[in-house]
Amino acid sequence: MRSFSQRTQCLLARAQRDPAAFEAFYFEYGRRVLQFFARRVIDPEAAFDLTSETFAKALEHRDQFRGKTAEEEQGWLFAIARSELSRFWRRGSVEKSAIAKLGIELPDLSDAEIERIEQLAGLSEVTPRLEAAMRSLPSDQRDAVQRRVVDDITYADLAASLGVSEDVARARVSRGLRALARELRGPDAKVGTTA
Repeated sequence: MRSFSQRTQCLLARAQRDPAAFEAFYFEYGRRVLQFFARRVIDPEAAFDLTSETFAKALEHRDQFRGKTAEEEQGWLFAIARSELSRFWRRGSVEKSAIAKLGIELPDLSDAEIERIEQLAGLSEVTPRLEAAMRSLPSDQRDAVQRRVVDDITYADLAASLGVSEDVARARVSRGLRALARELRGPDAKVGTTA
């Protein structure tokens, strides 16, 4: 398959006229979108669900795409992906609205598929860095991130368990996640990064 930079035709524009062309669009970007999510949520099943929701929304809204180039279609798709990731962090789950609207049924992932997603995303390289980054967080942020993200409790329950307001609980999780993101990007990425 030709790489995105060598491709001159816009697959998404073609998919507006020919729904079958959406398959080529998916095969062009599916792996990159899956890696994008897997490296950020460190959860293969959530990454798979987020990828599915992103492509379902792209399919549902493909007529809104106005670009003409491969670069523009990639930007449009990753804008959807970033929006889905933001929604995931705010709600703590994948919304799956476009998937349901289109009547798409998601299969359960097998252990082999989960391992493959972890391999594609390079999670075995990220996990030790993530664990070290978690250890470097102040204890209040580490505890808040652990309970909210890993244990998957609501902000209301988190606030109650910490004896703080929901706003304080959200702030601790947010600061902790930003610190983790900076740490995982590496020392070169810290320059010019805002908290």
